[in-house]
Amino acid sequence: MVLAFVLLSSSTIAAHAEADHAAIAKASLEQYIRPGYAQFAQSTDALKQSVTTLCGKPSPAALKDTQKAFAATVEAWSVVEPIRFGPVAQEHRFERIFYWPDPKGLGTRQIREVLAKQDKSVTEQTGLVGKSVALQGLPALEYLLYGDGAATLEKGGAEGTFRCSFAEAVAGNLASIAKEIVDGWQDGAPYTKSYLEPGPANAAYHTAKEVTLELFKTFTTGIEMVRDQKMAKALGAKPDQARPQLAPFWRSDLSFSNMADNLQSVRELFAKGGFAQVVHDDSPGVEDSIVFDLNHAIEVLRGLDKPITQAVHNEDLRAKLEALRVSLKSAATTAGDIISRSAGLTFGFNAMDGD
Repeated sequence: MVLAFVLLSSSTIAAHAEADHAAIAKASLEQYIRPGYAQFAQSTDALKQSVTTLCGKPSPAALKDTQKAFAATVEAWSVVEPIRFGPVAQEHRFERIFYWPDPKGLGTRQIREVLAKQDKSVTEQTGLVGKSVALQGLPALEYLLYGDGAATLEKGGAEGTFRCSFAEAVAGNLASIAKEIVDGWQDGAPYTKSYLEPGPANAAYHTAKEVTLELFKTFTTGIEMVRDQKMAKALGAKPDQARPQLAPFWRSDLSFSNMADNLQSVRELFAKGGFAQVVHDDSPGVEDSIVFDLNHAIEVLRGLDKPITQAVHNEDLRAKLEALRVSLKSAATTAGDIISRSAGLTFGFNAMDGD
């Protein structure tokens, strides 16, 4: 029995050593990171053009088209949102794109103040860049397109013109940031080199395993963010304590699709970024169970037929969401444990807590 234990331990250590961390880094970059940011950049370009068209010829149809372009951009962003490292973490790009959470509504207050004063500095992209991050990204643009006074965008006039110029500057800012991130992940870019070629002199990663750990944090934090940040805080402990306005994109009714796309993102990272193969090599078949659990959660979120502002007060939908939270916790724990063991990682890191 002692000999068997020693042999088993040795084989486990060998399995950890066999995880090809360099291959995981390469696969995640080519199959997950680059395609995601390329789609985000493409969607922000289309959004910028749509806002420009709206400002040039205001109409209900033009506003509707711009809202569709906004929804497409939110979808593309949601797929890369779990990524908290790399070029997006430089120069406050993440916060400039997505100033959230904002539990005290500071961003909304800043936007309303700018609209009330008609501060022309926000109508030029160069002026906007020096402003608060709350004025620069998707939450700000959502308010301009869906919040109080958004109907003025259909009609033009002084108020509508200023609001649209503000929106155009935000859309242009988003497109510029997206391009910067894409460029930051190109071959030969400093961060790409550090990601693919870790070493003792590398400021970001000393070993290839550290890159895998970064991706592992992206996977686990992506699930936790949906479960504990977006879903739980909107639900509250009971219906009369629900605060759906704490969820992102509640004005545009994109909250649940944002969560579903976040989970789709971690599923894609798992399936295409190398983790599925690592888990398969350790425990064949378990990788399919992890994908199944994530697919189920995505289907539940996409199948909700009410906006979050109503769903959190609906008994049946609250029950579905609470059950989903339980299943996500179980899935995250199971997947996290086996990935960390299979890849020989230190468990317990979270990309949102600064570790």
